[in-house]
Amino acid sequence: MKAKFTLTTSKNTPELLGLVATPLLILGKLEAIGLGNHIQSLDHSLGGAISEQVQGQNFRGVRGENFLLRLDLEGAPDNVLVVGLGSQNKFDQNAIKQVVELAVETAVSRGLTKVTFPMPPNRQTKEVNLRGQAHVIRLAVEHKLTEYTDIEGELEVEILSAPQAKAQLARGLACKRRNKDGTCCDD
Repeated sequence: MKAKFTLTTSKNTPELLGLVATPLLILGKLEAIGLGNHIQSLDHSLGGAISEQVQGQNFRGVRGENFLLRLDLEGAPDNVLVVGLGSQNKFDQNAIKQVVELAVETAVSRGLTKVTFPMPPNRQTKEVNLRGQAHVIRLAVEHKLTEYTDIEGELEVEILSAPQAKAQLARGLACKRRNKDGTCCDD
């Protein structure tokens, strides 16, 4: 199986965010922080399905904690994987890698051909900048897909962001080497 990376830009409504038209939407939740604005907006349009699961499962956002919400609603994502990112001050490239590997595993095991990652605002990720995040996503996807060499096809990895982040994310996807601070060594 091979990866295809796409960058999609959006505004702040679920419809424009692209959060409604994907086989697998990945939503990260930081520990001890409520659902972000984009998740709240999507949750509202889904009749509270995400917040209901968060409360019902006492989901706190601890790193590695996750649940899959299968939706059968017109105009909604088919599946929403909600993943705990851990505390904001410990959110790093290892947390990103863990989320990405879980997302790829979930998509492949369910025969899905597309996974969508909405990118959080850069202010939420102090250790790894946008370019660094995109680079880590690409490496983690490519590494995880090596476990599925017997499966034909392509997994589209869509990274959804604000328009002003697109250039940085594109540079991160193209980056071959990255410094510890998340900057690209190719520059």
